[in-house]
Amino acid sequence: MVLLYLASLWRGQGGPPLTAIHIHHGLEDSADDWAALCQRVCDRLDIDLQIHSVTVARDAGKGLEAAARTARYAVFRQVLGPGELLMLAHHGDDQAETILHRLFRGTGPRGLAGMPRRRALGHGLLSRPLLGVSRSDIESWAEGWSLPFVTDPSNADVRFDRGYLRQHILPAVQHRWPLFANALGRCAEQQERLLARLGEQALPVGENLLGEPVLAMGAVSDRQLLADLIHHWLSEAGLQAPPATRLTEFARQCLEAGADRSPELRLTEGVLRSWRGHIALTQIPDDLPELPRSATVGAAQSGAWGRLEWTSVADSVGLPPGQQLAMRYRREGEKLAAPDGQSRDFGKLCQEYDVPPWWRSRLPLLTDGDTPVYAPLIGPLAGFNPGGRGQSGGLMPLWNPTDFEPLN
Repeated sequence: MVLLYLASLWRGQGGPPLTAIHIHHGLEDSADDWAALCQRVCDRLDIDLQIHSVTVARDAGKGLEAAARTARYAVFRQVLGPGELLMLAHHGDDQAETILHRLFRGTGPRGLAGMPRRRALGHGLLSRPLLGVSRSDIESWAEGWSLPFVTDPSNADVRFDRGYLRQHILPAVQHRWPLFANALGRCAEQQERLLARLGEQALPVGENLLGEPVLAMGAVSDRQLLADLIHHWLSEAGLQAPPATRLTEFARQCLEAGADRSPELRLTEGVLRSWRGHIALTQIPDDLPELPRSATVGAAQSGAWGRLEWTSVADSVGLPPGQQLAMRYRREGEKLAAPDGQSRDFGKLCQEYDVPPWWRSRLPLLTDGDTPVYAPLIGPLAGFNPGGRGQSGGLMPLWNPTDFEPLN
């Protein structure tokens, strides 16, 4: 709420137009009340508000906090357009918690640099403008400006690592060293500058079309150097790297693999897969999740197979709300009528649209009868028949997987 108020003041002094985003996780009984509070405040400040309801995969095997974060960032990537900036309200105490949490998990230099003040996200940028401000200062601002706010009860839940840190570890540390958060913040900034001087800041990491973390191999041709880069990448993310011999052999396979090959290496926390000059950290299950038999245009659905949502488009190119579609996986050797009207093998079509091989059998096709009309990451197929003309609210499907967690 403080960040929203500050942003509204910035807009009033000639700053850019604003849109607020509220993620409705549905994990607390009062979640509807939180969304209503956000709407009232945004109405008072004359700021457009987008409320996105997500389904958190409680059974994804990675913890509730991580699953909620995955769902939240999937929305962020989806709505953030080119040239747009998403501001998050992480503050100095959050940074201290993050550094200690990573330290206890055995992080390396990059992890000790804490959360970045700015990084790429989707088509835009993520920014944390309050990272140098303490929680107590923010609370004082909220009180001085009479801003309404809600404290998420999960923040005090000691079942979660961060809740345990807040309730048991940090109070004792703060009692002994009152300015520890400032000290950790300075350490993080020094670490960031040191990494930049050492050239490690240029570690070529990003995301693929699915939002999975990837490491670009670039011009690296030495297997040991590539193995070291992978080890560095994993350790900075707080993940356990495999033994050196296995990692070096995987690096060799990545460098020598042909265009039609995708070497993989299983880790405790997922699988490393190489394709088209990038190494992705994937967390998809071994079994193919069962799909729902049908989908209703405009009705969100989710499960182990992913999350299907809908976005408004021009009536002439969208589907009418309420239309019934079927959902299935591709069939062996199936050809699809591509958007250009030409029939092509599904695998070749996926190659054209840079769909990683390990996802091709997991894309839920939407069909009209038995005719595929939409393929995730590819888009409407030749059988796609917009029926929104003369109606309000043509809709286009949006599919996101729910099996992985962003690394930062």
